[in-house]
Amino acid sequence: MMTVGTLYRRGDRHVYRHVAGEHMLVAIHRDTIAPLFSLTATAAAIWQSLAEWTSVDALADAVTRDFEVGREQAVADVAEFLEQLRQIGALVEREAEA
Repeated sequence: MMTVGTLYRRGDRHVYRHVAGEHMLVAIHRDTIAPLFSLTATAAAIWQSLAEWTSVDALADAVTRDFEVGREQAVADVAEFLEQLRQIGALVEREAEA
């Protein structure tokens, strides 16, 4: 479950590749449920933003700035993508320091 004080960063179990116009996450360990994970351009941009610890709000701000989408939809899309990353073991979470 995503909370306001949670920060996210991409894990080290997947690498990003852009091949022949396709955005993909490729698992670097065999024990994953998704060895290849296809990304949309929006998801690829979010993945790049996850290089550093960041929040849902900051990710949604970037999505609304870079793509033609409203704030409410951006928050929903970010939350859905983060959940997908969590399910394949590609996301690290921590609570923000006060």
